[in-house]
Amino acid sequence: MYWLGPLLGGILAGFLYDLVFAVNASITKMKALFTEKGYDDSQFDQRGRKEKVQDETEAGQALKESAAA
Repeated sequence: MYWLGPLLGGILAGFLYDLVFAVNASITKMKALFTEKGYDDSQFDQRGRKEKVQDETEAGQALKESAAA
């Protein structure tokens, strides 16, 4: 019973740090944590904005076009 408080406090502190006190903390990041199924912290830049992930096929196409030019 005495271990329940520190365990829950540690979990709460981790969420609080990541969503409020971290360098890239933002409302967008917090919403994504609770609404997106595949949440990944590395998808957010230093300002807490979600980075646009380029599809592999788009990246390959862009590479081919730049090589052809």
